Amino acid sequence: MSSSHFASAVVPPKPMKKSDAYHHGNLRLALLDAARELMEDSGIESLTLREVARRAGVSPSAPYHHFKDKADLIRELVSHGFQCLDRASHEAIRGKMIPQEKLQAIGVTYVMYAVQHPAEFRLMFRPEMGSPLEDENPTCTPVFRVLLQVIDEFQFVWRDRNTAAISVWSLVHGLASLLVDGPLHSMTADLETVHALAVQVTSAIDLADSKFKGETIKSS
Repeated sequence: MSSSHFASAVVPPKPMKKSDAYHHGNLRLALLDAARELMEDSGIESLTLREVARRAGVSPSAPYHHFKDKADLIRELVSHGFQCLDRASHEAIRGKMIPQEKLQAIGVTYVMYAVQHPAEFRLMFRPEMGSPLEDENPTCTPVFRVLLQVIDEFQFVWRDRNTAAISVWSLVHGLASLLVDGPLHSMTADLETVHALAVQVTSAIDLADSKFKGETIKSS
């Protein structure tokens, strides 16, 4: 199976070229595209509104019509990343009926997204961006809500539902981090190898044997 098959499930819809977006009146989109390209090329440290404007081919003052400052731009980039990963996660579980298979599909999608969008992935999970568990209702949080939805499909009364979710998240985020910024980074040159590894690692997820579950719900 080709690497393009793995890529298709986790790559966001192809954006318009910056020039096309700008000429269609969507300067905000053009600026976000330029910011993502800049992060991929030079890291978040290089991200400035002036450089984003230069890459988008607009005046240095143009970004300020859409973003108050660099922090505002970063918040928008983080939101975009979570929305893309959320859509990919929903797509990954479509047509699957068994909760265990859905968990594995979400995990593989998470890892592949991280490897294909490393700069955005790093930005999304910086400590200052907070935790989905800090939200008043985590079931409304992109990405995390898909995980909780699948966990709820297991016929258990959870002693600690959030900790069960974190146990799954920890496994896939750990692998993603090892690939993006750790000693497994050299493997990212081959998406097929990464995919195969992600499948093997996520096969270890077994909430049926979880310490966080209580009694099995009996069907009527």
